[in-house]
Amino acid sequence: MKMAKLLTFFCLVLLLFCNTMVLAEGGGKTLDIAAPWDAKTTDPHVNGAIAQRMGVTETLVDINDEALISPGLATSWDVSGDQKTWTFHLRDGVKFHDGTPFTAQAMKKSLEDSLKKSQTFSSVPIQEIQAVDDKTLKIVLKSSFPSLPAYMAKGESAALSEASIDQGDISIPYSTGPFKFSSYTPKEKYVGVKNPDYWGKIPSVDEVVYHVVPEAETRSMMLKGGDVQIAQILSPDITEGYKSSGSFTINTEPISRDRILSYNCESGPFADTAVRKAMNYAINRQDLINYVLEGVGESATSLFPPTFYWGNKDIKAYPYDPEKAKSMLAEAGWKDSNNDGILDKDGKKFSITLVTYPERAELPQMAEIIQDELKKIGIDVQVKSVDIDTSETLKNSGDFDMYLGGRSLMNAPDPDWILMADYHSSGTFNNGYGPYHWKSEKLDSLLGEARSLTDQAARKKIYDQVQEIINDEAPVSVLSYYVNQDVTSNSVKGYRMHPTEFAFHLEDVSLS
Repeated sequence: MKMAKLLTFFCLVLLLFCNTMVLAEGGGKTLDIAAPWDAKTTDPHVNGAIAQRMGVTETLVDINDEALISPGLATSWDVSGDQKTWTFHLRDGVKFHDGTPFTAQAMKKSLEDSLKKSQTFSSVPIQEIQAVDDKTLKIVLKSSFPSLPAYMAKGESAALSEASIDQGDISIPYSTGPFKFSSYTPKEKYVGVKNPDYWGKIPSVDEVVYHVVPEAETRSMMLKGGDVQIAQILSPDITEGYKSSGSFTINTEPISRDRILSYNCESGPFADTAVRKAMNYAINRQDLINYVLEGVGESATSLFPPTFYWGNKDIKAYPYDPEKAKSMLAEAGWKDSNNDGILDKDGKKFSITLVTYPERAELPQMAEIIQDELKKIGIDVQVKSVDIDTSETLKNSGDFDMYLGGRSLMNAPDPDWILMADYHSSGTFNNGYGPYHWKSEKLDSLLGEARSLTDQAARKKIYDQVQEIINDEAPVSVLSYYVNQDVTSNSVKGYRMHPTEFAFHLEDVSLS
């Protein structure tokens, strides 16, 4: 068995070497991208976002520009009368990057590997996966789960060849996308090369190099210096400098992402709901838009933007009212008993730590404005801006009071994913990206009920209630909705960010 795995590995390495040599000999066009995020692994079943966005991996289900599910490697799917068996009909004429055919058996093995490795599927009630024939895959559930197709769009559900899975810890992922994996250097770059045998549109560029550059100013300098043709996720104060240039294009795209201030609900001042609600009145959301984002974006009301189908249009924004915030804090027992300008209660000062990260350049700037605004009502805030990995470690260990970050809403195009991961107690007590150790039994119950319903309108009513609970109990403060800004050199044609950040559409990009 070990010898077979070793032979498989050497065959895959040989294929990878051949791909690289062909590119080198052909002198083809290379597209260079500077972006803040590291892939962290070559195994898409552990973390699949970058491989998916790069067009290396593909999934059974795609996400269209309206953030709705659409055909991917499955051309269609249907569900049994009891809602427990989903049948996916697979696309013809698709091959993995190692030349083997894309079949139901291969997809079965791939999904089973993903179920073992990815937290994405920890709450999905999958009982069994069956390969009925080469082009028919069945997923049998323990209970009805209408959101299943949406989870099949997540990057961690990527289709990988059987030889890839046989590696165990996947170092060379062979999927079906328009680009093949070439190499990965941790915290430096992820490289893909054109797949000439792709079942869809063949890419124009021969190689794509995704450079990991955490600092936004450095990404911008690389673009201006000609080291890259695309600089992703630049803050509005940086993109402002490109408006007068005739050599670059600012690509502006509203995306399904919130800027969220999450609270440590287990200990400290924010264990009190009244204190958390007071923060919503103390923070001037419009100032954050005007002074940090140069007016680009929109202050938030509900968790999901009201322009989304799932957004609760009846939720009203918290008005900026620092006097009301002070009054609420006083009612909660926080008063300046010694006139030093800082509130205190039971002998403890209202001194807190706000953790954020600079990979999204606007966040530390926002943190400083929040720091100033809370100082006005007697709260001492220490801002700790650290790299995103360190920030997540601090958050997941509860070593923070407030956490300012950007959170994607539609990595799986269904509210179940984000709400279960971030707001159900199974998520908030297990390294979720939402509030830390917050629990609402009513919310947990509503999310459980929504998982069993097939009528979308009925689910919408429940998710409206869930958003009302989040708004009222304030385990987070939703500050603003994202408008993404990437800048490209004018040599780049056809580039755009998907509204859900699902893809970079690199197969559509050409270089002049």
